[in-house]
Amino acid sequence: MRQSVHLSDEHRSMIIGTLLGDGSLVETSSKKNLRLNIEHCDAQREYVFWKYECLKPFVLTPPRFQIRNRSWVFKTISHPELTMLGEIFYEKRRKIVPLEIASLLRDPLSLAVWFMDDGSKNRNDGLIFNSQCFTKEETERLEDCLSTNFSINHVSLQKDKNGWRLYVQKASTGHMTKIMRPYVCPCLTYKLISPV
Repeated sequence: MRQSVHLSDEHRSMIIGTLLGDGSLVETSSKKNLRLNIEHCDAQREYVFWKYECLKPFVLTPPRFQIRNRSWVFKTISHPELTMLGEIFYEKRRKIVPLEIASLLRDPLSLAVWFMDDGSKNRNDGLIFNSQCFTKEETERLEDCLSTNFSINHVSLQKDKNGWRLYVQKASTGHMTKIMRPYVCPCLTYKLISPV
Protein backbone atom coordinates (compact mmCIF):
# COMPACT_ATOMS: atom_id res chain seq x y z
CA MET A 1 0.00 0.00 0.00
CA ARG A 2 2.84 2.42 0.84
CA GLN A 3 4.29 1.92 -2.62
CA SER A 4 0.99 2.46 -4.41
CA VAL A 5 -0.18 5.72 -2.78
CA HIS A 6 1.43 9.14 -2.85
CA LEU A 7 0.47 12.50 -1.42
CA SER A 8 -1.48 14.61 -3.89
CA ASP A 9 -1.39 18.40 -3.68
CA GLU A 10 -4.70 18.25 -1.81
CA HIS A 11 -3.35 15.71 0.68
CA ARG A 12 -0.25 17.82 1.32
CA SER A 13 -2.30 20.98 1.80
CA MET A 14 -4.63 19.22 4.22
CA ILE A 15 -1.70 17.80 6.20
CA ILE A 16 0.23 21.09 6.32
CA GLY A 17 -2.85 22.83 7.72
CA THR A 18 -3.46 20.17 10.32
CA LEU A 19 0.20 20.07 11.39
CA LEU A 20 -0.03 23.78 12.14
CA GLY A 21 -3.17 22.91 14.09
CA ASP A 22 -4.16 19.82 16.05
CA GLY A 23 -2.64 17.04 13.95
CA SER A 24 0.54 15.21 14.87
CA LEU A 25 3.01 12.90 13.18
CA VAL A 26 3.89 9.91 15.33
CA GLU A 27 6.26 6.96 15.18
CA THR A 28 5.05 3.42 14.63
CA SER A 29 6.48 0.45 16.49
CA SER A 30 8.97 -0.13 13.67
CA LYS A 31 10.12 3.52 13.89
CA LYS A 32 10.86 3.42 10.18
CA ASN A 33 8.27 5.97 9.02
CA LEU A 34 5.80 8.38 10.59
CA ARG A 35 2.01 8.33 10.43
CA LEU A 36 -0.51 11.12 10.89
CA ASN A 37 -2.76 11.13 13.94
CA ILE A 38 -6.06 13.06 13.75
CA GLU A 39 -8.15 13.57 16.87
CA HIS A 40 -10.99 15.99 17.64
CA CYS A 41 -13.72 16.19 20.26
CA ASP A 42 -17.10 14.53 19.89
CA ALA A 43 -18.71 17.82 18.82
CA GLN A 44 -16.41 17.85 15.77
CA ARG A 45 -17.24 14.34 14.58
CA GLU A 46 -18.33 15.67 11.16
CA TYR A 47 -15.00 17.45 10.79
CA VAL A 48 -13.07 14.26 11.58
CA PHE A 49 -14.97 12.36 8.90
CA TRP A 50 -14.41 15.27 6.47
CA LYS A 51 -10.64 14.88 6.99
CA TYR A 52 -10.96 11.12 6.74
CA GLU A 53 -12.65 11.35 3.33
CA CYS A 54 -9.78 13.49 2.04
CA LEU A 55 -7.07 11.22 3.43
CA LYS A 56 -8.89 7.92 2.88
CA PRO A 57 -6.28 6.45 0.48
CA PHE A 58 -3.84 6.46 3.43
CA VAL A 59 -6.22 5.09 6.08
CA LEU A 60 -6.96 1.44 6.84
CA THR A 61 -9.56 1.93 9.57
CA PRO A 62 -12.35 4.56 9.69
CA PRO A 63 -12.51 7.04 12.58
CA ARG A 64 -13.49 5.53 15.91
CA PHE A 65 -14.89 7.03 19.07
CA GLN A 66 -12.71 7.01 22.20
CA ILE A 67 -14.86 6.90 25.31
CA ARG A 68 -12.11 7.91 27.77
CA ASN A 69 -11.76 11.44 26.36
CA ARG A 70 -14.92 11.56 24.19
CA SER A 71 -13.06 12.18 20.95
CA TRP A 72 -13.00 10.84 17.40
CA VAL A 73 -9.66 9.62 16.09
CA PHE A 74 -8.05 8.01 13.09
CA LYS A 75 -4.50 7.32 11.98
CA THR A 76 -2.97 7.02 8.54
CA ILE A 77 -0.53 4.34 7.52
CA SER A 78 3.12 5.18 8.06
CA HIS A 79 4.63 6.57 4.87
CA PRO A 80 8.00 7.97 3.70
CA GLU A 81 6.35 11.19 2.46
CA LEU A 82 4.91 11.77 5.92
CA THR A 83 8.35 11.14 7.38
CA MET A 84 9.72 13.86 5.07
CA LEU A 85 7.09 16.28 6.39
CA GLY A 86 8.04 15.25 9.91
CA GLU A 87 11.63 16.24 9.22
CA ILE A 88 10.36 19.70 8.25
CA PHE A 89 7.77 20.27 10.98
CA TYR A 90 9.50 18.67 13.97
CA GLU A 91 12.72 19.44 15.81
CA LYS A 92 13.76 17.18 18.68
CA ARG A 93 10.19 15.84 18.78
CA ARG A 94 8.71 19.35 19.16
CA LYS A 95 6.37 20.65 16.49
CA ILE A 96 7.80 23.82 14.93
CA VAL A 97 7.04 26.41 12.28
CA PRO A 98 9.83 25.77 9.77
CA LEU A 99 11.92 28.58 8.30
CA GLU A 100 10.50 27.74 4.87
CA ILE A 101 6.85 28.02 5.99
CA ALA A 102 6.12 30.65 3.31
CA SER A 103 6.83 28.06 0.60
CA LEU A 104 4.61 25.48 2.33
CA LEU A 105 1.58 27.44 3.55
CA ARG A 106 0.35 28.71 0.18
CA ASP A 107 -2.91 26.88 -0.49
CA PRO A 108 -6.20 28.31 0.87
CA LEU A 109 -7.08 24.74 1.90
CA SER A 110 -4.08 24.68 4.26
CA LEU A 111 -5.13 28.02 5.71
CA ALA A 112 -8.71 26.83 6.19
CA VAL A 113 -7.69 23.57 7.88
CA TRP A 114 -5.31 25.38 10.20
CA PHE A 115 -8.09 27.80 11.11
CA MET A 116 -10.69 25.04 11.57
CA ASP A 117 -8.26 23.28 13.93
CA ASP A 118 -7.05 26.27 15.93
CA GLY A 119 -9.16 29.27 14.98
CA SER A 120 -11.98 31.17 16.62
CA LYS A 121 -13.67 34.54 16.40
CA ASN A 122 -14.08 37.12 19.13
CA ARG A 123 -16.80 39.63 19.93
CA ASN A 124 -14.93 42.43 18.13
CA ASP A 125 -15.22 40.63 14.77
CA GLY A 126 -11.58 39.60 14.88
CA LEU A 127 -10.28 36.11 14.12
CA ILE A 128 -7.78 34.28 16.30
CA PHE A 129 -5.27 31.52 15.60
CA ASN A 130 -4.46 29.78 18.87
CA SER A 131 -0.81 29.23 18.00
CA GLN A 132 0.45 29.15 21.59
CA CYS A 133 2.39 25.90 21.07
CA PHE A 134 4.86 27.83 18.89
CA THR A 135 7.53 30.30 19.98
CA LYS A 136 7.19 34.04 19.42
CA GLU A 137 9.68 33.87 16.54
CA GLU A 138 7.74 31.02 14.92
CA THR A 139 4.46 32.88 15.34
CA GLU A 140 6.04 35.93 13.67
CA ARG A 141 6.89 33.67 10.71
CA LEU A 142 3.23 32.74 10.43
CA GLU A 143 2.25 36.40 10.64
CA ASP A 144 4.62 37.21 7.75
CA CYS A 145 3.28 34.26 5.78
CA LEU A 146 -0.34 35.44 6.13
CA SER A 147 0.67 38.82 4.72
CA THR A 148 2.96 37.56 1.94
CA ASN A 149 0.89 34.64 0.64
CA PHE A 150 -2.68 35.69 1.39
CA SER A 151 -2.54 39.52 1.69
CA ILE A 152 -3.91 39.26 5.22
CA ASN A 153 -2.14 42.37 6.48
CA HIS A 154 -3.89 43.45 9.68
CA VAL A 155 -2.45 40.83 12.03
CA SER A 156 -0.85 41.21 15.43
CA LEU A 157 0.65 38.95 18.07
CA GLN A 158 -1.12 38.64 21.41
CA LYS A 159 0.40 37.16 24.55
CA ASP A 160 -1.67 35.18 26.99
CA LYS A 161 -0.81 32.82 29.84
CA ASN A 162 -0.22 29.96 27.37
CA GLY A 163 2.03 31.78 24.89
CA TRP A 164 1.63 33.75 21.68
CA ARG A 165 -1.40 33.75 19.41
CA LEU A 166 -2.21 35.51 16.15
CA TYR A 167 -5.01 38.06 16.08
CA VAL A 168 -6.47 38.96 12.68
CA GLN A 169 -8.01 42.39 13.06
CA LYS A 170 -11.46 43.31 11.75
CA ALA A 171 -9.96 45.11 8.74
CA SER A 172 -8.72 41.76 7.36
CA THR A 173 -11.35 39.30 8.58
CA GLY A 174 -13.67 39.75 5.58
CA HIS A 175 -10.83 39.09 3.16
CA MET A 176 -9.60 36.07 5.10
CA THR A 177 -13.11 34.64 5.40
CA LYS A 178 -13.62 34.99 1.64
CA ILE A 179 -10.40 33.03 1.01
CA MET A 180 -11.29 30.22 3.41
CA ARG A 181 -15.05 29.84 3.07
CA PRO A 182 -15.05 27.47 0.02
CA TYR A 183 -12.88 25.01 1.97
CA VAL A 184 -14.50 25.12 5.40
CA CYS A 185 -16.39 22.07 6.62
CA PRO A 186 -20.09 23.02 7.04
CA CYS A 187 -20.08 22.14 10.74
CA LEU A 188 -17.39 24.78 11.38
CA THR A 189 -18.70 27.75 9.42
CA TYR A 190 -19.79 29.22 12.76
CA LYS A 191 -16.13 30.14 13.30
CA LEU A 192 -16.19 32.51 10.33
CA ILE A 193 -17.20 36.15 10.27
CA SER A 194 -20.54 36.51 8.49
CA PRO A 195 -20.51 38.91 5.52
CA VAL A 196 -22.02 42.31 6.19
